[in-house]
Amino acid sequence: MKLFDVAILGASISGASLGACLGMEAVEVALIDKDRFPRRKACGEGLSNIGIDALKRMGLESAKTLSAGVPYYQYRIDMGAREVPFASTRNRSLKGIGIERYHLDAQLIGQAMAQPSVAGYFESGVTGIDRTDSGYSVHLSGGEEIHSKLLVLADGGHSPGAGYLGIPKVRKDPPMWGISFILEGEYLRQPGEVVVLLEDGFEINCTPVSDSRLNVTFLTLRDRVKSLQDESVRAALLAEACLHTGFTGRPMEAPLQVGPVSPTKRPYFSDSALLLGDAAETLDPVAGMGMTHGILMAEIASQSLLSILKEGKPVEVAFRDYAERAEAMSRPFRGFTRLTASLFRSPARRFLVPTLASTFLPGMIRTALDDGFSSPMAFSLPGQFLSLVGA
Repeated sequence: MKLFDVAILGASISGASLGACLGMEAVEVALIDKDRFPRRKACGEGLSNIGIDALKRMGLESAKTLSAGVPYYQYRIDMGAREVPFASTRNRSLKGIGIERYHLDAQLIGQAMAQPSVAGYFESGVTGIDRTDSGYSVHLSGGEEIHSKLLVLADGGHSPGAGYLGIPKVRKDPPMWGISFILEGEYLRQPGEVVVLLEDGFEINCTPVSDSRLNVTFLTLRDRVKSLQDESVRAALLAEACLHTGFTGRPMEAPLQVGPVSPTKRPYFSDSALLLGDAAETLDPVAGMGMTHGILMAEIASQSLLSILKEGKPVEVAFRDYAERAEAMSRPFRGFTRLTASLFRSPARRFLVPTLASTFLPGMIRTALDDGFSSPMAFSLPGQFLSLVGA
C-alpha cells in the first residue's frame, strides 16, 4: 500500500499550484479531482500583479503564462449614466492579466504533473474520507483508495471533502447567481481595462482574456436570475457589455452557470486536514481577487507543509502558523472585496462611487492590484465607510 505524504483534493489553481510546489521538493503527492483538465470554469479570469509575483516566487510563473493572457491597466465602474475609472494609471504600469482558466489550469497542472513525485487522479470523484492511524484514506469513485499522511482540501467553495469531514461553513451574505460567457471577436480599441457594469439589478463583469476574447459574467440575486433564461435579456446585456468595452463578437459556446457565490468562510484546518483556496474562504466575486487569493494561500500552505515533512515541525504547530499567516494575508482582501461589493450594491452608489473615486479608493485599489496592501495606509479608511454603504 502506497502512503502519500499529502493528498490534495482539487486540482484547479490552488491545488495544482500547491502540488507543483511540493513536487519540486520531492514530496509524494496525490492530486485528485473529479474533472478532466483543462476545462472551462465560470470565473472572472483576472490575475493581479500580486498573484503573478507569487507564481514567480513559487517557480511557477513563465513567459507562457503571461503570453496566454492580455495585460490590463485599469479598473472601471460603469453605472449607465456615468463611468468612473478606478485604479487608472498615467504610466500604464501593469495591474494584472486577464487569462482564461482553461489555459492557466492547464499550465499549472502541467507543471505539477511534470514532477516525478506527483500522481494525478483525474475524473475521480471522492466518495468518502476515513481517518486512519497513518493519516487519511480517501475513497474514489473508481474504487481506488488513496492513503496519505496529510490531507489538503482545495475542492472549491462547495468542498465535498469538508462535508465528509463535518467541517462547517459560514455564509456571510445572500448568494448571487448568474451565467458566464467567453465572447470571440475583436476589440475596436486597445484592450487594457477590467470593466464592471451596474445595470438594472445586474453586475456585469468584463475582463479581456486575449486579443480576440472577452470574458463576460452576469451576476444578480436569485429572484432575478430566471430572467437570464430569456435570450433577448441575455442579448441586451451582452450588447451593453460590448458597447462599454469596445468589443464586437459573439459567444463561443453555451454559457456556464454561476452560483451560488457569496463570501463564505471555513476553518483553515481541522485535525490533520488543511483547507485552501475557496474551500477555506470565498471572496465576493465583484472585486475579482479570487485567483490571486487562492495562489497566495497555496504559497503559504506549501511552506507550512514543508516545515512538517522536511523539518519535523509538529502538525498542529505548523497548521496554526498556516492559519495565522493565511488570516493575516486574507484580512485586507476580505475587507477590500466587502467594501467594494457593498459600495457597488448600495442604493446610494450613484452618489458614493463618484465621490469616493476621487478620494482614497483609487489608491486602495491600485495598492490591492500592485502590492497586496503592503502599504500601511492601504487599508486604513474602508472601515469608516462600511456602515455608510450598508455593509
